[in-house]
Amino acid sequence: MKKLFFLLLFTALFFLHGASPDLTKGVWYLSVPENKGKIRHFEVAYKLNPNGSAEMIRSEKQLKQWNQMRQKYKEKTGKDFPEIKMSWKLDGSELHLILIAGDSSKKQLGTYLIGKNPAFLLPKEKKSAFILARKGAVMTPEESKQFFKTITEAHQDNFAKNLKLPENIKLAEPEKNNGSFFDMDWKKTPENSFQKYVLSAIGKGEKLSDQAECTLPALKKLLSTPEGKELLLRYLASNCEWRLYQEPQNTLHAVRYFRDQNGKIIPTLHQYYSSLHSDPAQQFQFRFEIVFPGKPWNSSPIHPRLRTERSKNTWNTPFLCGGALVNIFDETSVPGRQMTKAALDWTDKEFSALLAAKEWKKLLPAGSIRKGKPDLILRDSYQGGIYNAEVWCNPGEKGSIYLKAFEITKGTPLSARRLAMASTCNPGWSDEPNEQFFSAMHFTIYEGEWGQFYGARFEIWFKPASGAPERKLFEKNYKIQGWSR
Repeated sequence: MKKLFFLLLFTALFFLHGASPDLTKGVWYLSVPENKGKIRHFEVAYKLNPNGSAEMIRSEKQLKQWNQMRQKYKEKTGKDFPEIKMSWKLDGSELHLILIAGDSSKKQLGTYLIGKNPAFLLPKEKKSAFILARKGAVMTPEESKQFFKTITEAHQDNFAKNLKLPENIKLAEPEKNNGSFFDMDWKKTPENSFQKYVLSAIGKGEKLSDQAECTLPALKKLLSTPEGKELLLRYLASNCEWRLYQEPQNTLHAVRYFRDQNGKIIPTLHQYYSSLHSDPAQQFQFRFEIVFPGKPWNSSPIHPRLRTERSKNTWNTPFLCGGALVNIFDETSVPGRQMTKAALDWTDKEFSALLAAKEWKKLLPAGSIRKGKPDLILRDSYQGGIYNAEVWCNPGEKGSIYLKAFEITKGTPLSARRLAMASTCNPGWSDEPNEQFFSAMHFTIYEGEWGQFYGARFEIWFKPASGAPERKLFEKNYKIQGWSR
């Protein structure tokens, strides 16, 4: 019956589309068109069988990797790797490839259009550059031109194409960035700073052995009492060189910020800092984080001396300390985790000073608090539509802030979910309304294209820890552009 069904479908397609290709002949390679009609094949190919089943044809290299993966899975779980099946079906002039993992899990691998050229099938998804093609297939110049035109048009964001800057509304403009993010010399920073101390240790500082146990005694002592923990969290919230924020899973994260050569805090995506210096001895990547409570990501076991399989000396060092999880990423060309050792020494001294301080605010670094009115300062980051934000506010109580943004003329929300996630943080606070606390953010506005400027209203919202209703603290208008994908 299945063979008869597919025969009838092929017959119908023959009359509807002329000489429709026999899809079951030979194999179809996952491919991408290139300039002048050339088509480049990947090692992945599919064989469509007349009974509606399909199979993936693997190269020798892929087959070896596949068997190794199955073997590792069995060694780890004691079970065979779940059987994976494929099928295909026709829907009018569309070919649907379907992946079946296990007994019931189905996933659409792709939908391809059966056109006039029997040598290749174009994707139904206009943004996709992947096609199915026969070995040796080529496109005509006109087919190639139309294919790339379709992709380009599908990726265009016309959100701001016809928008005009609003009249009679004052728009601030983002400050220019201070050179390329990737060319920054992170060592040019104030002498007496965490950043300087850690980076100066590369190639010169004390080393940690592979078996060294890591700890922060002062952190453990602070977290041993409710009063100590409350003091620590307020200090981290008020300190411009830390970002304290809450994840959707209700875990609090404190990550370190670095400054540029002018002393300004530079927030980054996930707070990884690195240097691609031409001298390997100057290259590094670093991140320092404390998580409250101490639960490893994805409930995975903690490996106190986890060494990654990347080149150079790359270490991810997580360890539990007083109910918190400390996680340090350290990559240099020098063995011995010198940045990790320096970071632990500095942080333990920092928290020891907090334990002994009578006035903890006096321990805050320059730029943490200022007198005046609330403000939002945007700065261009390394591409148009990507911004660093500097927020000065004082909500007067414990809680978190985040940004909302709207196109001014129509009130359309901008990147609502992503913006809220990227900008959420716990700021400092006090009973003095004239005292403003610093917070830094890094985010992307996805609506619009480079060079298409429009007006946006940014609102700073506060969510009290007490459970009281959220409230808007203030707003500010900016002339911005969106990020081009």
